Amino acid sequence: MLMRVDQAVAPSPTSGTGSVFKNKFTAIRARLSNSRQTIRSVIALLSSNIASSVLTAIGGLLVARFIGPEENGAFRAFTIPLTYLIFLHLGTWDGLWRQIPYYAGKEMPEEVDRLASAAGAFNLFLSVAGTGGFVCCALYSLVRHDLYGVFGWLSQAFFCWGVFYGGFLTSTYRTLHHFVTLARIQMAQTVLTFGMVFLLPFLGFYGLCARVAVPSSLAVWLYHRNRPLKLAYRFDTKVLRELIKIGLPFSFWGNLYTSVWAATESALVLSFAGVSALGLFSVATVMGGAVNSLPMAIWQVLTPRVVTNLARDGSVRNANARIIWVTAGLTGFMILLACAGSFLVELFVTHFIPKYVAGIPAMKVCLWGPVLQAAFLPINTLFATGRPWLYGRSVIAGIIVFPLATYLLLPVTGGLLAVAIGSLLGRVARTIAAYVDLVVLTRREQDTARDCA
Repeated sequence: MLMRVDQAVAPSPTSGTGSVFKNKFTAIRARLSNSRQTIRSVIALLSSNIASSVLTAIGGLLVARFIGPEENGAFRAFTIPLTYLIFLHLGTWDGLWRQIPYYAGKEMPEEVDRLASAAGAFNLFLSVAGTGGFVCCALYSLVRHDLYGVFGWLSQAFFCWGVFYGGFLTSTYRTLHHFVTLARIQMAQTVLTFGMVFLLPFLGFYGLCARVAVPSSLAVWLYHRNRPLKLAYRFDTKVLRELIKIGLPFSFWGNLYTSVWAATESALVLSFAGVSALGLFSVATVMGGAVNSLPMAIWQVLTPRVVTNLARDGSVRNANARIIWVTAGLTGFMILLACAGSFLVELFVTHFIPKYVAGIPAMKVCLWGPVLQAAFLPINTLFATGRPWLYGRSVIAGIIVFPLATYLLLPVTGGLLAVAIGSLLGRVARTIAAYVDLVVLTRREQDTARDCA
């Protein structure tokens, strides 16, 4: 009788295992249900960026189809000064880029509003001042009866609003929902930019000017209308100094690696090889930039998450572990894309844009830039630490290698290809140096944790 009671009370192994699997399945369903909106947002974001990349690439190729290297290079020359002047934001974007998710992690929204208000006022001032400067340049060109100069400088007068005020506004988009909105705005800008390419057969150089000014103005208006922080802008010098103190060290290194680096590429090509070569290089960078939009979109999403996670648990290792597999998969995909692109670009350029055949080697080199951008994703962790020297010193390696490699390659390959390869080698050096810093920082954290234990 006792045997029967025990047998009746004791659960069977099969039913216990089934219960465990049932509970796990229920938990997974609940997690997926809670994450459904997140999954939809990620899909919307990625699909928007992929579509934008495709349109950007096609638009850039159509520009090359309709416009020769001489006109293309002439317009590109007008963009060099503003590219150098981007540093005038003095790190306000970088400060917001880091501090908004940081204070969000600390649940201090009043600090976010305080910093954003001062940064908004400052970047509005820069937009107005930049517009005034370029309008003066346009008037000077008008006096000299230089129509290319008039419209070239006026296009930059409009575009500087997208650079400064638009740069500030995009720095305030931080949640996944905000990134979806941001992607939609950028998609609208891309569609308009693509549509205006069909003006080029009729307007030529002036169509290039309109193609930069009009979509940029639309994007700034949409950024402003949909801005996450709807607050009054106040020029508070005390708050601005605080924000610049945080952001300027990061901005210094970031500007060296992005805007100053890009402007120097164009300036060196113009100096070593002339206007026509600058037109060839512009198409090469458009191809690389279109492919690069995917890793840049993922970078944009991951950075605030890494900063927020580091603010919550303080672990570099944990923050880095969350993105390492994304980096591996994305880098592998970008390598395959670069290999396929290098094979196809020669066939395509030869038949579709034969005026740019001389730029094929530079185009192949530029396709490898996005691979390095994908591999650079874990360096978000160095940015999240809030230590600018740690984040930026790898740039020094790139800055040394870039001009040195260009100088050594110049007599061998010519100006255009020397700059393209030198720039790529500089980016490789920067990426390797950053990974060395990241490994050292992670090991130091592990040693500290081991000593405390």
